[in-house]
Amino acid sequence: MGVSGKPTTIYIHRIALYVCNEIIQIRAGFTDDLPLAGVLGRKGFFDNFKIIFDPSSTPPEFELERIHMT
Repeated sequence: MGVSGKPTTIYIHRIALYVCNEIIQIRAGFTDDLPLAGVLGRKGFFDNFKIIFDPSSTPPEFELERIHMT
């Protein structure tokens, strides 16, 4: 099921993300069914980084902090 509650076709691929001078290998989901670009799922990237979003600045900013899971 997709975020809309309707069945959604998702294509899963292994990709390499280049972030903060590091390469993070993740499995990422892609779909044509979203009205705009988005992140599907939280495993892979979000369990390697702490992200702080600051929508109060113009343009909005974010910070990444690398965390190492044990």
